[in-house]
Amino acid sequence: MMVFGKKCPACGGGNLIARPPNSRLAALPTARSYACADCHQQIVLLFPCAIGVEQRHFPRRRLPSFFLIRIPATNQYARIRNISEGGLCFDLHRQAPPLPRRFFRLDLYNCNDGSSLELLPAEIVATAEQSLETNGFTTTIRNNCARFINLSQAQRKVLAGCLGRYGSEPARSAAAVRSR
Repeated sequence: MMVFGKKCPACGGGNLIARPPNSRLAALPTARSYACADCHQQIVLLFPCAIGVEQRHFPRRRLPSFFLIRIPATNQYARIRNISEGGLCFDLHRQAPPLPRRFFRLDLYNCNDGSSLELLPAEIVATAEQSLETNGFTTTIRNNCARFINLSQAQRKVLAGCLGRYGSEPARSAAAVRSR
């Protein structure tokens, strides 16, 4: 993804936060590395263009709200922000106990019919805290990004089928729609 100007190519927002260069493109002398404060997209700014740095190999999907992540080790449920065949992002409440270790197993749970895709091995690759304000109350959530590791052929097939049936493209913000 690429746009002209200093704005996020994913959501169109202009609220960028400087970050250390982590890609080859960001190592160029005139390049500056940023992250979008709204959607957390990694961006490299090469005057006059902003280029999104995407590390996923599969497209992101949004699942309906009746899909949750169940973490059997801690018996916790978490809301899915987005998911792909390679990994997912999910939110935990700040007061929920942290995940016991970096490598864990999770279940993709369908609340409508009680079915689940169980024991998907995953690894946490990033964690960030975010404050949300709803109806005058502020709450802090912990956003976790994980990648699936060593999925079996059957697990991959069922996951791809689930994403094909229920998944949709993540909604873009109003700023991204206006900029097009």
